Amino acid sequence: MGSDVFSMFGALFSGRRIFRRMGYYGDQSGILRRYRRERQGWDEHLQHTRRFITAAAQNKRRQSAIVLGSGWLLDVPLQELSGMFDRVTLTDVRHPRTVKRQAAKSGNVELLACDISGFALPVYRYAQKYRNKRQRPPLDVICPDAAPDLSAYDFVVSCNVLTQLDILLIDYLRLFFLPDEEEIIAFRKKVQQTHIEMLPQHRSCLITDTTERTLTPGGEEQCMTLLYHPVALRIDAQRWKWIFDTGMTYYPDKKTILEVMAVEI
Repeated sequence: MGSDVFSMFGALFSGRRIFRRMGYYGDQSGILRRYRRERQGWDEHLQHTRRFITAAAQNKRRQSAIVLGSGWLLDVPLQELSGMFDRVTLTDVRHPRTVKRQAAKSGNVELLACDISGFALPVYRYAQKYRNKRQRPPLDVICPDAAPDLSAYDFVVSCNVLTQLDILLIDYLRLFFLPDEEEIIAFRKKVQQTHIEMLPQHRSCLITDTTERTLTPGGEEQCMTLLYHPVALRIDAQRWKWIFDTGMTYYPDKKTILEVMAVEI
């Protein structure tokens, strides 16, 4: 079932060069490097995420589960999920060797390499088409190729990936264009809304950062909104802080803390 759901994405992205050019592979590798540097601050966030996923899975049918944004499995309770469900599907643009080994040991875990947003190829096409033109249409004309059909899964996890989807796309577009802030926010809203709308109701959970806070050694604090969807206002969400970067490598001369929310959809 899972392979059918994402078959078109596998075909479209058989060429790895597109993901590499758009920064997906570098971002994935960078996550592990940052975790190794910031392990003390990250572990609490990762534990919160794993506990929330495990709790949210308790009252679901136990045939199939899928994790969107499985990455290095730092925040995915794979052992628990593989014990609770007949089949577990992990999705990301690329699965590291360590993840492949863990999946092989589990026996009921399958791996799918794909773009879960549906926007990567349309953004790539847009950039290639207009990069040398004096004028371009607004980013709003970019639409996903298709939204993955997740309706057949008993449990769907969006795992710390939502805001990364639009950030990577915007970073790539900024290599060629100078969109203003209003246009950027509108596009981010579109990507985030598309992702949230594809999560099946009453069978999904969403864990995502919502706000980025930076702090200079002099005590100057800045705050930036990352989540532009009404789900950010859910009063029943669990919330915590993710000590993301204390070494001031993400932003020069600034420590970075992310505010995170977890909610069942």
